[in-house]
Parts: sequence; C-alpha cells; structure tokens
Amino acid sequence: MTGSALVDILLVLVFVLIGGVFAGTELALVSLRESQIRALEERGRRGRRTAALAKDPNRFLSAVQIGVTVAGFFSAAYGASTIAPNLAPALESWGLPAAAASAAALIGTTLVIAYLSLVLGELVPKRIALQRATGVSLLTAPALDRFATLMRPVIRLLSVSTDGLVRLLGADPARRSEEITHEELRELLLGHSAVPEDERTVLAEVFDAGQRSLLEVMRPRTEVDFLPAGTPIPAAREQALAGTHSRYPVVGSSLDDVVGFVHLRDLLLADPANASTVADVCRPILSLPGSKPALATLSLMRRNNDQIALVVDEYGGTAGIATLEDIVEEIVGEIGDEFEPTEQASVTPAPAQPDTQQVDGLLIVEDFERATGIGLPEGPYETVAGCMLHRLQRLPRLGDSITVDGHRLTVSELDGRRIARLRLTPES
Repeated sequence: MTGSALVDILLVLVFVLIGGVFAGTELALVSLRESQIRALEERGRRGRRTAALAKDPNRFLSAVQIGVTVAGFFSAAYGASTIAPNLAPALESWGLPAAAASAAALIGTTLVIAYLSLVLGELVPKRIALQRATGVSLLTAPALDRFATLMRPVIRLLSVSTDGLVRLLGADPARRSEEITHEELRELLLGHSAVPEDERTVLAEVFDAGQRSLLEVMRPRTEVDFLPAGTPIPAAREQALAGTHSRYPVVGSSLDDVVGFVHLRDLLLADPANASTVADVCRPILSLPGSKPALATLSLMRRNNDQIALVVDEYGGTAGIATLEDIVEEIVGEIGDEFEPTEQASVTPAPAQPDTQQVDGLLIVEDFERATGIGLPEGPYETVAGCMLHRLQRLPRLGDSITVDGHRLTVSELDGRRIARLRLTPES
C-alpha cells in the first residue's frame, strides 16, 4: 500500500470522525434536561454559550445536519474517487475482469465507508453522548456554535423552511419538548436505581399524598372530640385531661358552628379572674374546603404556623378536622408517642380464622387496596365503610355483607350507626 493510499484512508476516517462529532453533539444537546441547562448557565462563559445553543434547537439541529451531510458526502465521494481506483488493480490481479474489478472496488469501498460511518460516525458518539450529555455538550457545543455562525445564511433558510412545515403539520416550532407528566416523573424517580429503597418509599408516599384531598386525610367529625364554647374552664380542663389530645375544636350552637379551638395549655393556665368559659380562651381556627389538596394544605399550615384546621364540606358544614400530624403521617407513616394509645391496625389477620382479615371501617380506599391487593369499585366515597354504605343504600346492621373482587366484606362491629370494623374473607 502506497503512502498516498494511506493518506486517502486517513482523510476518509477524519471525515467520518467529524460527522461523529456532529452526531454526538446533537444527541448530547437534545438529551439535556431543563435542570441541566440551568446548571450549565452557572458554569461560566462556556456553560452559558452551551445553554444558549441548547435552547435554540432550530439553530443547532440545522448546523448539525449541515455538518453531518457535508462530512458524509466528502467521506463517501472522496473514498470512492481515491481509494476505489487504487483497490481495482489488486482485484484485477486476482483474475477479475477490469470492469468487474472497478465495480467491486467501488461497491466494497462504499460499504466499508458506510460501516465506519455507522459505527464511528453515529453509534459510538451517540452512546457516549447519552451517557455524558453535560460533558459532551460543554466540550463540543461552543465549536458547533461557531460553525452555526459561519453557516447562518444556510441555517436561516433551513429554519424558515422547517418552521413552515412544522406549523403545517400542527406542531409548535418554538416548543423544545413535551412537558413531563406526573406519572412519567413518578416512574422516573421511583424507577431510578440510584435512589435508595427507603427514599423511594417516602417519594411514593409524597406522590400518593399529592393526589389526595383533605376529605381523604381528615378525621371525620364522628371521630372528633369537641368542646362547647359555654363549658366552664374547670369542667373543660377535666375533660381535656381525661382525653388524649392537646387541641380541641370549640363549637357554638351546633357541631357545624365551630368558633375556634382551644389548647390544653390554655385551659391549664387560664386565669379565673379573666376567663370563666372555653369561649374566653378560644383561638381562631383555620377553615379549609375538603377539596383542597393535602400537600397544599401542609405548605399553608407550615407557613402560617397552624397545627389544626377545620375541614368544611360543600354545604358549609363541619366535615372534620385535619392536623399537621395527620398530613405528615400520609407521607412518612403513623407517628406515635409514649402517651398516645396504641390503635388497632387498619387491616389485621383475624385470630383463629385462616384467610380472614379485620378491616377498619375508616380505612381509605387506596390504603385498603394497597394493603390487601383487592380493588374496590369507584364511587362517591372515600372509605371502606363508605363503599359498604353505597352498596347497601341503607343504614348498616351487623352481618351485612357485599362481594368485592372475589372477596366478601361483612360488617363485624358497629359504633352507633357507624361501621367500625368489617371482616374480609375469600368468597367460597
């Protein structure tokens, strides 16, 4: 092989590698997330230049295509015109006719250049760019930016043509990419191997809590201990000390007339000379609609330093209360202390009854489905007891049962008119 032939081969490789630089730069810029672009803007002049180019897809895509096309054209044309003629005599020496040797040399050279273009000019640089989008962008984007400046007239023509066709096809030429959806973001975070298991659990709870309203996390009014506003301080103090809470909603003429709340400390430190009833030490209470998202409520209560909020239904009546602890527990799980009585778990195996579970009637439908793997039909209710009432269409009685997803739910305990617990068994 002569020295000129080696130079020709090296020049073809150079053109292929130049095309690879353009292809890798394109994928690196396209792969940059918005957060990465913002981070690049804070990394000096080179970073700002790279970020500016990444925000202008028309400019860098046009420049890349010009570069890839020119590099591919020169590698193929130069190889066919210089390497193939040098290869033909060698094929003739093997006994091929001159015409067949020339055709075989041209086809063989073209196939080899195409292979090199695919591997060195496309696949390898793009794989590297996918793995190191920020690094590749910082390294090559400034050079691409200068190339785009040189090719400005051509890019302008290509951009106008591209924008027009994109509009005709019903897309927005100014839009860089689709916004990531809530579910895509959830899968991105929870499916990432770099996120530890315990952090994934907390993130999953945060996403679940983000979909819940106050009606789903509140304590219903039937589970709330209220203090009448006219209760004398000594009697209220005695009642509060006998309970397990530190804050109590204060009601006026009815449970739908919540005038505020009182802290146990207020009752203990009340001055008999200035305060004779609960109304005298009552504090204002935050009132919120039941449809308000739980996480938005958490932010509001933290900002206002509120520990308790009144949840109001669509008719203006009292639906229940939500405490800061209730909402936080939706994210991190139940929070107990040494003074809090141990509550029965929401779903527990029934003693001496195989395949039977006891279910708390106030258990949220989503939590029931997560704990048991049994899906409840959608309806105008939030709890398992609500599902039972919706199906019964009357007040419950002990022994009432319904069938859900191949299992039977039976009322096993009532608290007045409320379904306290249910028994879950496989349907025989």
